[in-house]
Amino acid sequence: MKKRSRKESHRFNYLNTLEKYSIGKVLSIQDSVIIATGLDNAFVGEVVKFKSQESDLLGQVLNLEKDQVRIVMINGKQTALRAEDFVYRTFKDVKTKSGYGILGRVVSPLGDCYNEEDFDELQFLFDEISSTEEVSVEVPSPGIVDREPVKTPFMTGINVIDTMIPVGCGQRELIIGDQNTGKTSLAITSILNQNLVNNVIHKKWRELEEEVRVDRHSNLITCIYVTIGTRRSEGARLKKALEKRGALNYTAIVYTHADQSAALQFLAPYAGCAIAEWFRDRGYRSIVIYDDLSSHAVAYRQMSLLLKRPPGREAYPGDVFYVHSRLLERASQLHRNKGGGSLTALPIIETKGGDISAYIPTNVISITDGQIFLSSQFANQGVRPAVNAGLSVSRVGSSAQYSSMNEIGKKIKSSYSLYKNYQGVEKLGGDIDPIVLSYITRGKRINVLFQQGLYETMRLYKQIVSLFALHEGFVDNVDLGCSTSFFLFLFNSELAGKYLEEKYFPYVAFPNEIECFLVSYSVKLFSKQFRNWINSYQKFFLSDLQPRILADKGNLLTNLLS
Repeated sequence: MKKRSRKESHRFNYLNTLEKYSIGKVLSIQDSVIIATGLDNAFVGEVVKFKSQESDLLGQVLNLEKDQVRIVMINGKQTALRAEDFVYRTFKDVKTKSGYGILGRVVSPLGDCYNEEDFDELQFLFDEISSTEEVSVEVPSPGIVDREPVKTPFMTGINVIDTMIPVGCGQRELIIGDQNTGKTSLAITSILNQNLVNNVIHKKWRELEEEVRVDRHSNLITCIYVTIGTRRSEGARLKKALEKRGALNYTAIVYTHADQSAALQFLAPYAGCAIAEWFRDRGYRSIVIYDDLSSHAVAYRQMSLLLKRPPGREAYPGDVFYVHSRLLERASQLHRNKGGGSLTALPIIETKGGDISAYIPTNVISITDGQIFLSSQFANQGVRPAVNAGLSVSRVGSSAQYSSMNEIGKKIKSSYSLYKNYQGVEKLGGDIDPIVLSYITRGKRINVLFQQGLYETMRLYKQIVSLFALHEGFVDNVDLGCSTSFFLFLFNSELAGKYLEEKYFPYVAFPNEIECFLVSYSVKLFSKQFRNWINSYQKFFLSDLQPRILADKGNLLTNLLS
């Protein structure tokens, strides 16, 4: 037998040692936790395989103890395991799939597609090979040097938010409220508002000839929706709402339901964030919605108690703050030298009885850059969206607003604040000061504009013109019950021909061009044109439309256009 050299002998001993510490055995399975021995060199968060190295039974090492480790299952059924089964190290952390091919899919935190039947088989395989890649779910957040201040507005299409509580790309804005106050609907609406940019404008740029194509990465806004422990019916409703309105082609859904393991629910938001980071690092604007982090905290508490970690306040482990902070700190606006992409985080927290001083809500409020508070009192009164502007705040503020919206928004905020101060005075009876009455009259009409139907969005141009009409007093003389119709018919080009001069007609018929100017310039540039247009419309509305609206409660639009 040929004698090994010293180098070969050293390599042989190293491989034997590596193999020895890379394979372990299951000692016991207790309460969804697998205790294994022989994995002395495993690291926290490492993925392991059971039974064989080709097995689909996956676990994650979470506790390192003397002579043993504690593992939770993240793929496969625990009933398939027995004591003395082999456990193999993979030397890898948890990974998921990301890339262009992930858009339109409903996936697990590990990247497995749930709606494969929605795609052509060959196209799905092609996307799987060429348009997806594996990414780690846990990566460090960008450093300070790699970031820029948040200045680009993220338009939600919800009037009260875009006006009073502006959100910027790269911001972390919490959506908080009781059950059935419209938190999920608000998040879905913000995704639907990106439809114009993604399905119309960006599509046209993609269709340009190759030789004249301009780099327009930042114009595609990708959306990632993470569901954590929701009911199956809610997941189906979410997919249907996005698919029906053409939003699923720029959205990926990371889905976990209540029947799945706490470990998989715990991984879901990190997987969603990793998918969004892939797009951010390539210069795109990404939005990730975590629905909701209350369920995520409960899943982590359940997992920690089973792992026999010491409990703290409300039985949550002591590091629950770090669990959420390391997730939300990954939201960022990258420096232009890093591509200039952004990741906007919209976490959702469900409160009990409106108590925002509970443990998890206060934790997440202290991490985020502001919160949108949804009031159950408003929701019970039929106000939708049920946003309480007084308790809501955006710490980025006007720096994440277009100059035109910032200019008109300040005036509306002032008027709305005065209305809130004097709200209810008219119910006391007696004479009311005319100035106070004007505050109340205008405030009620601002409230009307702030109310929107389910999944109803309003574009920037319409928002600014409507707010301009409110501030200039054009709506003060309109009957409160007709205020919604006033804003509805203001932008109807078929009606415009009945009252508007030809030179002002483009403001109604071709708003896209005007909106481009309003993104960069002050509203003062158009104040004269807006004033003349809305003044003509107001006279027409008060003399012709309002009497007919009050008299006819049927199909108003059909009757008025006839």
